[in-house]
Order: sequence, then C-alpha cells, then structure tokens
Amino acid sequence: MNQSTSLRILYVFCDYLSTLAALLLFVVVRFHLEPVAHMMGSVGAMMSTTMVRLELLLFPLLMLFVYWLTGYYNEVIMKSRLQELLETLHSALVGMAVFFLIAMINDVDADRFNTYKLISILAAILFSCTYLMRVALTTAVRKRVADGRICRHTLIVGTGPKADSMYARLKKVSRVMGFQVEGFVSTGKSADNCLRNCNVPVYTIDSLKNMIASGSIQTLVVISDDAGINPTLEIINKLLPLECDVLVDAEFYQKLSAPVRTQNIIGEPLVDVSHPMISGSTANIKRFFDVAISAVALLLIWPFMLVLALLVRMDSPGPAIYRQERIGRHKKPFTIYKFRSMYINAESSGPSLSSPADTRITPLGRRLRKYRLDELPQLWNVLRGDMSLVGPRPEREYFIRQIVEKAPSYTLVQQVRPGLTSWGMVKFGYASTVDQMVQRLRYELMYIDNISILLDFRIIIYTIKIVLTGKGI
Repeated sequence: MNQSTSLRILYVFCDYLSTLAALLLFVVVRFHLEPVAHMMGSVGAMMSTTMVRLELLLFPLLMLFVYWLTGYYNEVIMKSRLQELLETLHSALVGMAVFFLIAMINDVDADRFNTYKLISILAAILFSCTYLMRVALTTAVRKRVADGRICRHTLIVGTGPKADSMYARLKKVSRVMGFQVEGFVSTGKSADNCLRNCNVPVYTIDSLKNMIASGSIQTLVVISDDAGINPTLEIINKLLPLECDVLVDAEFYQKLSAPVRTQNIIGEPLVDVSHPMISGSTANIKRFFDVAISAVALLLIWPFMLVLALLVRMDSPGPAIYRQERIGRHKKPFTIYKFRSMYINAESSGPSLSSPADTRITPLGRRLRKYRLDELPQLWNVLRGDMSLVGPRPEREYFIRQIVEKAPSYTLVQQVRPGLTSWGMVKFGYASTVDQMVQRLRYELMYIDNISILLDFRIIIYTIKIVLTGKGI
C-alpha cells in the first residue's frame, strides 16, 4: 500500500469520526432546544430511539459519499488549505440540506423557525468538527512532507543537461511540492551528465512497469526533446498506460496547442498530461452520473436491446454484437461492444473507415447507424468504466498512429475516458477519412479544455435530438 492510499484511508476514517461526533453533539443540542424532545426524558433515551440510531448509522456514511463527490480525497499529499476550507463549508451546507430533507422536513415541531435554527446549528457543528479534524491532519501531513517523510517518489524521464537542470530545480522545491527524485530514465541517449553531476541511478523505460506496480514510483517528469514534439510524444504515449502521474513542463504543453492552467505559484510549473485539468468534484460527479445513468438505462431498455439483437441476427448472418479493440484512457486497450451494422468479414482486407454509401453496411445496420442505436451496447462499457457517457470517441490504434502524425495534440484526448457520444460527434458526425478525424479532433480538444457537468448534459440533449430526428449519418 503506497503513501497516497494510506493517507486517503486516514482522511476517510477521520472524516467519519468527525461527522459522527458532530451528529452526536447535534443530538444533544436538539434535545435541549426542541420542545418535543423533552418528552423523551433524557439525551440517552433520545439516542436510543430507532430514528436517531438510523441517523447515527447512515448520516456519516452519506456524508462520506458527499465528501467523495466534492473530490476531497482525490489529492491527499499536497492539499490546498483554501480549497480545503471551501470544500468543507460546501459539504456542511449539503449535509444540512440532506439532513433536513430526510430527517426534519416532517418534524412535528410547529415552530418552523426553530427547525431552521436547528439545521443551521447542524451545519455549523458539522463544519467545525470536520474542518478542525481536517486542518490538524493536513498540517501534520504538510509537516511530514517538509521533513521528507512523506513524498512523491519521482523519476525524471530523460538525460543530459536539461534533465540535470530539472533535477536541481525539483530538489530546491522538494519541501513545497513533495518531489523526491529517485533517479533518471534513459530514453536511449547518453546518461553521462546525469551520472556525473547528480550521482543518482539511471533506469530503462522497460523497468518502469515493475517499479510503478510495486508502488516505489508515483510520478514521472518528462524532459522535452529539443528535436521536436513527436519524440517527446512517443515517450509520453509509452508512459500513459503505466497508471501514474506524467508531468511535463508548461512550455512543452503549450506546444500542443493547449492552454496552461495552474494554481501552483510557488513550486515548479509542471503540467499533468495524464489527467484533464478539471476539479476533483467534476471528475467524481461525472463518474457518478456515468454509473447511475448507464445502470438505469440498461435496466429499462434491455427488452428493446434484445429485440434489436434478434433483428440483427435475422437481417444478415453473423453475431448480433460486434466486438472490437479500441484505445481508451491512458492508451489502455479495451473491447467495445456495438450492434453489428456490417456484414461479417467486412474488414478482411484491413482496417478501413465507413462512409454513408458504404456497401459493407447491412440494410438494418444503416437504420441503426442513422438513429445511433448500434451504440446502445456501449452502455455496458460505460458501466464497467471503459468509457464515459460523454467524451472523445475511441479510435483504433491503426488510425491513432495516423492521426498523431498529422495532429500531435491527439495525445491529450487520452487523458479522459472515451465517450458514448462526444462534442465532435454532435458537431461533426462520423468521419470517413483520417483528415476528417483530424478535423473532428478540434471539437474533442475543446471539450477536454471545457469539461463540465453542464456541458455533458448539453451534449447528451443534442445527441438525443440526433437520435430522434435520425440525423446520425
């Protein structure tokens, strides 16, 4: 278990204790301020009631879910104190509203002002208990980071003078950013400068997988190649599937036609290319809606999907469900599921894109594509976590290589889960050539730069409109 996981568990445990303590204190306050409560005789008698026991059992667990939705547990080593204050206040207000709607909206106390006063007190107690516990824990963690006892074990990918310079800069800000450079990763060039000036080990890229899997390395800082963007992108593409933070300098990131946004004003200006620049709350809420909507949709429409599967089997020989390998987040391959819309062996001569007049498409398949019904089985991909409801459309490795040659910024698409629908599909539609895929890419990059829950819902609404009007192709 690495340091981040241990700290995350500790934060969750402390939040549970502080929330439970806040609720116990609120029960005491409620006993003294709510006239009806006096009829129970004592605080102990009030706590022994079924309703209060349920509150004590379920409310802390519900609040842990709220804390997760705010993204509080996403980053545990280098927390922003201001962000921590705002997230705790927001969570307390949400907890107040939830408790009122579930436990107090039907309160028998006729004095509604007293009820509102009580839930305001609950918010204040919940905020105070949770924030004090969090501040104490975060202060202790920061002290351990400054002492070097908690750190982000880091490797610099690249060798030579630029890597040597990065090593010196990261050592200088280690007390602030928590980087502990464990060595360099050779990309095939001479490592003499690093060995002579820094006296740290140099590893190969092939050895990274085991090091990261063992938890001994959490962060990779990639040094951009002076020869151009493509050599550095090739390295990044090798590192993305390793499931660790991959950072580049801001200057290189800007070369990908991507704006740099950061709140870090003290440490080294590095940009994480393995994750989109969105808040933890947006990422978690997005995933929550992915799971909830896909699960409900599958439960509701499975009879309809069964009918479609039978129609596909009747329309032409072959299986109803078509499986194909696509490349997902962090360049991880996954199996995508679709209702088969082409005749079997349609790509016997190699991968090729379809077009509106494609003779490989079956009669029923043309109707399925028009209304995007062939995509429905991908709800299972969304539920599994391979995909999201909204995100850049997943492509095959064969076409990705061609896209990257024309548009290196495609690498940024793999920061996020691919989507069942996307801004590119709504605005551009299907692509029948690689050049059209490159044109559609600008919408996918715009999406990544503007990800929000509201934008996702707008794209879903437009997708539903396309489905209902049959403008899929």
